[in-house]
Amino acid sequence: DYMHQYEPELVKQHLHRCLKHCCFWAAGINNMLCVDQYDKLKYLGLALHTGIDPMSGKLKWLKVWFTINSMQIYCSSCSLALCFIDIPLITQSDPRPKNFCLAKGHSYIRQSLDPNLQGLLQHRYMKDKNNIPPEIVWSNIRRNLTPGLENILANLQPHMDYSPQNSLQYNVFKWVVIPWFQRQLDDYVELCNSTKQQAQKNKILPHGPPDDIDEHPDSYGVLDFKVIIDPDASYIQEAEQLYAPPDHPIFDLVPAEFDYWANNYFQQIGSPEINHDTVWDVYVQMLQKFRNNSHLLTTLELHGFHNDRDDFVKEVQDALNVQIGNQIQDMELLLFDEEGLYIGGVQGGLGPDIDEDLADGVVQFSSDDANSENDSGSNN
Repeated sequence: DYMHQYEPELVKQHLHRCLKHCCFWAAGINNMLCVDQYDKLKYLGLALHTGIDPMSGKLKWLKVWFTINSMQIYCSSCSLALCFIDIPLITQSDPRPKNFCLAKGHSYIRQSLDPNLQGLLQHRYMKDKNNIPPEIVWSNIRRNLTPGLENILANLQPHMDYSPQNSLQYNVFKWVVIPWFQRQLDDYVELCNSTKQQAQKNKILPHGPPDDIDEHPDSYGVLDFKVIIDPDASYIQEAEQLYAPPDHPIFDLVPAEFDYWANNYFQQIGSPEINHDTVWDVYVQMLQKFRNNSHLLTTLELHGFHNDRDDFVKEVQDALNVQIGNQIQDMELLLFDEEGLYIGGVQGGLGPDIDEDLADGVVQFSSDDANSENDSGSNN
């Protein structure tokens, strides 16, 4: 049903056996980080974004927020990277404007560490759905996680009233639902990263729990290309201020004044646990608390959900031309070995020199497995 609804052309190609065979190569863990967004929950006013290491299959993050059209949200992966002491060689995404600042932010950090990379974009744009690993993540989520959550969120009783376009309802919904939704995603990530994936004979991938592969690559014969960083270094702070300033409003779940009153009202209703059974009950009680304070509603500046594509494109253009300075196009793209089809970040994109000792560390990652129904059901 999902493919028929969202990818009818691919279904048609599949029926006519016209799907293209796509290969995805990775030299080791932390060679690249594949990022993508999921917009199929926009009807609820929600959006997801993720980052995955294609070699280990480890989900670096899986976040829910109220927009996918903000450059700061996607550059916030730089902020997420600050939670660790290492970063990958390159990042990778679809060729969309929302990923411009991610590309610039990661390139800024890499160039600060290695002067030889000056002027060389440390990000790869993949066309025609060739950013394969996140697509498999979304397929898994669509199959194993979001249907249950969507059923809960779509199960409105007659006395319940919710529309993402209604500013009050939407902000109450965000305040109640997004933290709860994120906890479900966190549990899902922990489960995926700690579970040994089903082996597939047509994929030459290390077989083990992604967390274990990431922590002990030598035990799996896998190379590790991580770049060690100092989270307190000036270049990290500069990258964050340029491309993901912490005080940007996009990082606020709701306006500060609304959050103050929401916390107050939440305590008044007894601070109930928000779970699958109570999420809508808490929403209704919170909404009624705000409605009872009609004077407060006249002072709050609230906005409902809207498809802010045009605003977002202008935001990116302004940032690239004014705040950041040079355009993405002004930076030289990663080198690409047409013959070997290597698309990682080793040796400026040409890949490692293959020899007998290194050959086992180079992995082919393919998206279409004619002999296995589990191709889209695995993180690897």
